[in-house]
Amino acid sequence: MLPPLLYLPGLDGTGRMLNRQRRLFDDFDVRCVDFPHDRLASYEELADMGTDALVRNAAGRPAVLLAESFGGAVALTLALRRPDLIERLFLVNTFAYFPRRLWLYLANLVGGYFPNRPPHPLTRLIRRPFFFAPDVPADDRNDWWQRTAHVPLQGYALRMKIIHDLDLRPRLPEINIPALVLVATNDRIVPPPAGRDLARRLPHARLIEMPVGHAALAHPRVDVATMLRSVASDQWPVTRALPAGH
Repeated sequence: MLPPLLYLPGLDGTGRMLNRQRRLFDDFDVRCVDFPHDRLASYEELADMGTDALVRNAAGRPAVLLAESFGGAVALTLALRRPDLIERLFLVNTFAYFPRRLWLYLANLVGGYFPNRPPHPLTRLIRRPFFFAPDVPADDRNDWWQRTAHVPLQGYALRMKIIHDLDLRPRLPEINIPALVLVATNDRIVPPPAGRDLARRLPHARLIEMPVGHAALAHPRVDVATMLRSVASDQWPVTRALPAGH
């Protein structure tokens, strides 16, 4: 029986973004959580959705929790509420507190006018440099767009609202779960210092920095399964390692 792995998605809220991480499905029993697009859900409610998936699908066995961007705070909330369900955390381009407050304020101001329909395909030309590194193949980018094409703009706006009040920094020392924190040095959505700060505050975290974009799981150099195998054998492929409690 393969060990369980639960994926918590980014702001798109879809559990469909592991298409490039095919080796994960060979090594783990992968489960994904989809976040609601039609109503405001708190981090606690989203964490409870993750808990339900672990209890139901993993039969309560400790699992690897893989989360990116927005989903990272959901994973941290789940770890604070049910640490018994988590073997280790793999956190990608995420944060315990979003530091760009003006950007967030403006995004929430504009988001109040977002319609309940998906963004027009032409907006991908604007969004592409924010999400992808230049060396991500066009086929992978297009596949990423197709997998999120159904998400209404209103769903993004609802999730941005709860980021504003998020600040888990004071509680991070309570999370005594081994964690790997991946920071993309070319991330134009989540500032890299936010991920570095997250790794510093977690008691048992290691930090990987890679020159990839925000959509790191779509980058050909990012192989989560290989990284997890290296972690299991205590051969951390890190460019910068932080000692526990640093």
